[in-house]
Amino acid sequence: MSLNSSNAVRTFVRRTAQVTTLVASAAVGFPVAAAHSGTTHAGTPHWLLLLFVITGLGVLGLSSMGVRRAWVVGRVGIVGVFLGGLLAMFGGIGLVEIQVVAPAGPSRGFYRWYPLASLFIGSITLVGSFVIVRLRWPDRPRYAMLGGLLGAWISYPVVLPNNGVTNPIGYLLVLSVVLLTGYIIRHDAKPLLSRLRTSRLVSGVGVLSGVLFMIFFAFSAGTLSTNPDAGIGMPETRTITTVMLADPLVSWPAVEFYFPSIPLSGFVSVGTVLLFGFIGSLVGLNAAFVANQWERASDTGSSSVFAGSLAASGATACCCCAPAMYGVVSAVMGVAASPIYWAFMDPTSPVGGTFFAVSVLLLTSSLVRSADEIACEPRRSID
Repeated sequence: MSLNSSNAVRTFVRRTAQVTTLVASAAVGFPVAAAHSGTTHAGTPHWLLLLFVITGLGVLGLSSMGVRRAWVVGRVGIVGVFLGGLLAMFGGIGLVEIQVVAPAGPSRGFYRWYPLASLFIGSITLVGSFVIVRLRWPDRPRYAMLGGLLGAWISYPVVLPNNGVTNPIGYLLVLSVVLLTGYIIRHDAKPLLSRLRTSRLVSGVGVLSGVLFMIFFAFSAGTLSTNPDAGIGMPETRTITTVMLADPLVSWPAVEFYFPSIPLSGFVSVGTVLLFGFIGSLVGLNAAFVANQWERASDTGSSSVFAGSLAASGATACCCCAPAMYGVVSAVMGVAASPIYWAFMDPTSPVGGTFFAVSVLLLTSSLVRSADEIACEPRRSID
């Protein structure tokens, strides 16, 4: 590799690392992509991409209503939700790719409250989890442990020096959240998992939903982009290199790539694979449960099987909407959305970490609640 090429690669890595490290050092569960300027993406205007999102969400809503009111059978509703989700995802990715660049740093008026807000929300999450579990589920202390870990996730970047990007506690915290959540689902949602495995359609919906969400998440989080920043010093040929990037919480080894001919840029780190697989699995399981409820409605003709599907749908929607929030808002409001941009990007802001904690709690609790209802079904039929 020539000297000029080496310098170009280092410039590219440094620029991308600055953005991704800023995002990651915010210790957010849902990092926000580096914003781009411009009013179109691949010749497509903002309003058309936003129309795709609205239309896709409309198809999702109509499909759900159609199944609940017996206008269509559950399998038709599943197809409608899939098509609506694809349309909304396509528009959402387009909006994320044309995010408006925040013109200046965070407002000092809001910025000074970020550390205090992170500590407060994290402490409330930790203490509240122990109190609620003690009163409602005293025989399941693992729920309190998960709530405490998520509270620590929110407060982590403001408690440790340099946002804790190299502290071993951060690695332990990330792994603990993933492993404990997996244990809770395996232990407390076993009846649900057994039911989901009995249908190929349901299993397929779960796997496909998880994969599509991870693709959408990758673009929303900025780990993939088809609209890479261009400028002086950027490489003109295919570039692949290794770097250390902090995402999530701490620094992980990553592979960075840039293919200008496609165009496509991004990075894949150990941490992002772990995070995307974790959230994608939770989304996939919730989507599979909803598909199972709709399939059973087609087979039994009973509306009672919809119990719990609303909670699972709501939890999945919350998790899917959070990553693309700034992209959609900035496409509509332009530079006026800058405070939202910095609420996600600033290392001390609690916004991203709170979204992550709420999403994990909602997705996990909906699975456990659904499993409890399934376990009670034989007893109800006897009564």
